[in-house]
Amino acid sequence: MNERHDADFHHGDDDAIDLRDVVSFLRDEWGKLLLGGAVAMLVILGGAALLTGYKASGVIIQVAAKGNPSAGDAFDFVKWKYFQRTLPILAADVVRSGLLQADREVQFNLLSRPEWWDKNVVPHYAFSKNDSKLLAGGGKEFQDAEATRIQYLAVESTGRNGDEANRNLDITIEFIRSGAAYLELKRLVREADATTAKDEADLRQKLISAEVEMDFLRQKTANLEMLRKRFPGNVAGMTGQVLEPKDTAAKYLPLDTQAVAANADIYALEESLRRLRNGQAQNAMIRSFLEQAIPAVERHKDGSSLGDELLAVIVSLRAQVPADDLIRQQALTQLESGIRSILAAFDKGLQTSVEPESRRVAKFPLLAALGFIGGGLAMLIVVLTRRALRRPR
Repeated sequence: MNERHDADFHHGDDDAIDLRDVVSFLRDEWGKLLLGGAVAMLVILGGAALLTGYKASGVIIQVAAKGNPSAGDAFDFVKWKYFQRTLPILAADVVRSGLLQADREVQFNLLSRPEWWDKNVVPHYAFSKNDSKLLAGGGKEFQDAEATRIQYLAVESTGRNGDEANRNLDITIEFIRSGAAYLELKRLVREADATTAKDEADLRQKLISAEVEMDFLRQKTANLEMLRKRFPGNVAGMTGQVLEPKDTAAKYLPLDTQAVAANADIYALEESLRRLRNGQAQNAMIRSFLEQAIPAVERHKDGSSLGDELLAVIVSLRAQVPADDLIRQQALTQLESGIRSILAAFDKGLQTSVEPESRRVAKFPLLAALGFIGGGLAMLIVVLTRRALRRPR
């Protein structure tokens, strides 16, 4: 029995790890472990150098309007949410048009993905939550307005090398400015189309009602003139009370008073009719503009070129309208003002700043350390496996 116990004891000693064995193992195999780590590190660094590219960064800064920082801003919270979803659609339309150069098509394919915008274009607002706490004494309207105002957009783009990353960044910034201007001009044209269509129906209805009322009032004044001739003694006098001419008792007023009231209503209605007809003239002018503007929106996908054509349309229409026709000239001036305001907001209202040099996306020191450790561990497993296979059973 004692012999079996001694055998089991010595068998347990054989399974235990001796520190001297570990030192001996490392002395014999350190070169292999070092070689495995070095090879893995070089492979990972080489792959990272080939597969990872460069990243270029820049910002699009909004220039505050003098006296009113939020007036005429190209971007705010609500507008950016709109652009964040519509700019990818516009980029996809541009790609489908087949008019892009080959070196721009790759970047536009990225711009057509909504998730790319969430990651690579980040708005920075004028106030953060901490700023709002510090300015708690300020007016609520001021805080609400500034909290939604975007100070700048941080934009990033990547490329296989530094030049390509910078070129892609330039393409992205250019597209944000021109694409957003295009979408705003398109919305201006669509809103003008919808507004004039609605206004035309309303104006027509009001004009018909006013003209019917005018016929009634003219007939009424003619009847009053006839009654004055038949009853010349019924002239204006002191009635002792003031009555509304349209009141039921007004028919008992002196005929002169009734005639004056009827003529006053006619003059007021004539002024209303003139305003309604002026509205129709302005609508007709806007419709003439839209006949050329809507096809232009479909032809262009760039804000600058679309804006130039819309302004050219206005210049052409203005040349056909007499200078003293202030009503139609006013309609054209309002359209021109809206177009120029949009173009200015996305041109002079935005400034770009780009970092002087692009940088590598991969973190090479971290990759080298992880590669060396991983390679060493892998070689350790290989060496241990080979020794276990060579050990006699």
